[in-house]
Amino acid sequence: MHFLRAALALTSGWMKDWSMPPLRLTNVLQTALPPLSATSRAVVSALACRNGHAPSAGEIAAWVGLRDRHQLARGLRRDGLPPLEQLAGWARVLYWMLEAEAGDSSLLELARREQLDPAVAYRLVHRVTGLRWSQVRRAGLAALLSRFRERCGDRFSSARLRSGAQAGHAVAEAGAARERLGWARREPGWTIPRRVSPRHPAAVLTERLPIAGSPFDVAVAADGTAYLTRLHAAALECLELAPFRVTGSIATGSAPTVVVLSSSSRVAYVTNQFTEDIAVIDLPRLQQTGTIPVPGHPLGAALSPDGRKLYIVTNLDRLCAISIDAGRVVASVPVAQVCTGLAVHPSGRWVYVPTWRAGFILEIDAQTLRMTRRFPVGGVPQDLVLSADGLILYAANEAGWLDRIHLPSGRQVDRAQFGTAALSVALSPDEAVLYVGLLFAGRVVQLDRPTLRVLARLETGGKPRRIAFDATGRSALIANEAGWVDLVH
Repeated sequence: MHFLRAALALTSGWMKDWSMPPLRLTNVLQTALPPLSATSRAVVSALACRNGHAPSAGEIAAWVGLRDRHQLARGLRRDGLPPLEQLAGWARVLYWMLEAEAGDSSLLELARREQLDPAVAYRLVHRVTGLRWSQVRRAGLAALLSRFRERCGDRFSSARLRSGAQAGHAVAEAGAARERLGWARREPGWTIPRRVSPRHPAAVLTERLPIAGSPFDVAVAADGTAYLTRLHAAALECLELAPFRVTGSIATGSAPTVVVLSSSSRVAYVTNQFTEDIAVIDLPRLQQTGTIPVPGHPLGAALSPDGRKLYIVTNLDRLCAISIDAGRVVASVPVAQVCTGLAVHPSGRWVYVPTWRAGFILEIDAQTLRMTRRFPVGGVPQDLVLSADGLILYAANEAGWLDRIHLPSGRQVDRAQFGTAALSVALSPDEAVLYVGLLFAGRVVQLDRPTLRVLARLETGGKPRRIAFDATGRSALIANEAGWVDLVH
């Protein structure tokens, strides 16, 4: 997690726990290396995510969807890459060089900042490069990269050249009826669907299902089946709510982050960060049937009401529009400091994008991708949710609050303060309550939607991430990055 802002990545809430690789380090590594397979690119991104602090080979293998460390080693060898330990060492030294050049810091200062024995840091530099830090620093980044390529030259010359991600054929679906009337324009054929007496949970944690691999996002299909992304396991988990259990697992690309379901609940779209694509999942068959390549690491995603366009944001700070029929990106625009939050207006006319530390929420025309308005909410806006009538936008803010914005007037009309980072928000099907995830407090609060008053507190522990309700509103699921998912009734 990234955006040319590595220093911020060390202090940002959602980024310091998992997040995306620092963009500059990722680019430096991948530019220096030959063309790689999607799996090897994912390994490089995983190392950059940790600034060269490599977890075990088995853990890295799980992150990128491989069986074990042996398969990982074979994959690196096929792509002409050095062994994982050596590759991680180079990533570490390159990270220190980037930090030193950015802030004119000594290796002694960098090591102490990381609570690392300076002698260990100096020895690592010499072991990896064959030079002393003073020599490396004097030579500069370009010379260090040249030495990296030189040391790996024999491997590179015999590397297999593979294309990264290939465009898959997305499953085309019939357009779904829009769910709500737009507030700015009433077009013929727009109707408000009948609801079957939706409810909301009573805010009681009833069951917990342990699931490894850093669960992040969750979505519930119309039939009650839930789908859970596992950041560090390259998989989408399938859950049944009654009884509460795992029913299957679908292999995805590396670092699956956000899952979006089609209106028919037959297709899911998953943002695979490290393989730089969108996975197209056939849910009845429980398998990935294609991929859609995107520029950079895809983070947030949201589907248009008619199901024909998927909007995503990537770590290159871009908003992209993907045609589901064509199975490719058809338009993109730069948007500063994006995160995993994204929402589409029920009318389909606008896309709302939070801009992380820039402190704005942008309203983007869904057809032209031109900005129409921006809302200065301050802080660190993260997750978004819209009311079904399209009148109100709710925004969770990492600085410790939830904003309510009246879209027709563009006014921020109310704010609920929590005193701790709010990173996720979900609206119940009956629109009576909001659930807000307080990541570092290990808690989810239930708010009364009209007053934003706290009605209940769910002490989940761990790191609660994304939240989803089933269609009836009787149940909610809370993904927890600490290794489980909670069922709320």
